[in-house]
Amino acid sequence: MTSEEEDLIKQIRSEDAGLKAREKAMRCLGELLEETFILDLLPDKAVISELEKTAASKTMPASLKRKAKSLLKTYKI
Repeated sequence: MTSEEEDLIKQIRSEDAGLKAREKAMRCLGELLEETFILDLLPDKAVISELEKTAASKTMPASLKRKAKSLLKTYKI
């Protein structure tokens, strides 16, 4: 996992960050996943694992859970 991906995941998990900031971080993570897909690289397993945790979390806002599920459906191999 790159440092950029790690920072985005920390921001998504952060309870202190506002919802808009967390949604923006999720969008940026989606863009990074799309770039790796375009370059025909496999997505990092740690990123996929974090997306699965986010999608299954009971404390995450519904908008973040929906986006995580969408990213998993698109980029999980």
